[in-house]
Amino acid sequence: MKRSVITLSAMSLLLLSSTSMAASIEKVPRENGAVHEEFKSILKRTISQFRSGVGRIQIPGKSKQNRACLVNFYTTGETTFVTLDVEDENFYNEFYVDHPHENFKQILFQNVIKNDDSVELKVVQRDGGYSFSSDGKYLTVTSTKPNEKSESCKFTLSKAELYEGETE
Repeated sequence: MKRSVITLSAMSLLLLSSTSMAASIEKVPRENGAVHEEFKSILKRTISQFRSGVGRIQIPGKSKQNRACLVNFYTTGETTFVTLDVEDENFYNEFYVDHPHENFKQILFQNVIKNDDSVELKVVQRDGGYSFSSDGKYLTVTSTKPNEKSESCKFTLSKAELYEGETE
């Protein structure tokens, strides 16, 4: 009898731990501004430091191959323009996060994936895509160029440099 109680308790513990680690996936509506709002919530603490809500955020980081990366976010109330540069990889990409005049025909899906300790915004397009994942301390940016490879870089948010009012 004791053996079955222990087994049930262990199984209950396994179920609880797997449930707490499960991700919830929420579709982001195909509406202008919806993806940008999700992006701003990921970088809320950093973006909120701009008095005008407009500026450039620059963060140095490292790629998975330990190469230097640099990301720039030129943010306004309506959109954010992103540049991602990976040294020695000949990788440079730039894109808008939800441009106000964006056409949704190229977008296959756009989701927010929430885990216990992080949140990820993922946009997959026919010819590329991007994602931003953060646990509040680090930010991982992944970008895929049309017909080319993708790159992923990790950034420490405390190293962000802010340039008030600067636009692309």
